[in-house]
Amino acid sequence: MKVQHKDIIAALAGTYSLINNTVTRNGTIQPDSAGWGRNPSGLLTYTRWGYMSANIAATQKDWRPDNIEWPPKATDSDADWLLVGKHAMAYAGPFSLNASVPATETEGQLLHGPIQVASVPSMVGDIQKRDYFVTEQDGVTYLFVFVTGVSNGVDFRSEIVWQRVAKG
Repeated sequence: MKVQHKDIIAALAGTYSLINNTVTRNGTIQPDSAGWGRNPSGLLTYTRWGYMSANIAATQKDWRPDNIEWPPKATDSDADWLLVGKHAMAYAGPFSLNASVPATETEGQLLHGPIQVASVPSMVGDIQKRDYFVTEQDGVTYLFVFVTGVSNGVDFRSEIVWQRVAKG
C-alpha cells in the first residue's frame, strides 16, 4: 500500500532541536562555514498543515552581545546588531514533499518554500530542496537533513542533525 503524502507530512510534524551541522566542500569538512560557530542553537518546526520554520543562531558570547535587547534602542551599536544578524538565520513558509522523488515516513525529499519570511532577504521566494532521513534510537527520534549542490564550482554538502523535542 502506497503511503499518502498527508501521512508522511503528519509523521514529520513536530519541533526539532539542532544537534549538529557538518558542512563539506569537495569532500573536506569545513569548520563553521555557516557562520554559526561552535554549538549553535536552533529549532526546526514542521506542521501538519504544511508550514515550516527554521531558526539557527550562534551561542558564542563574542557573537551574542548581552547589552542589546528587543526592541532595539537608539543607543544600541550597529556593530552589535551586525554580529547578531551575521551569526543567525531564520526562515519560514510552506513545505511539501517533492513528488518527483520517492518518499516514505523515514526518507525522501522536502521542498521548503516558496519561502515567505527570511532573515536573509534574497531567500524570500526561494524553494529549497532538503533530502531527509528519520531514525529512532533508544526512543529518541532524529531527523537528518541533507543539503547538496554546487556553489562557485565547488561541491558542497551540509548534513544537519535534529532531535525531535515535540511531536506535532
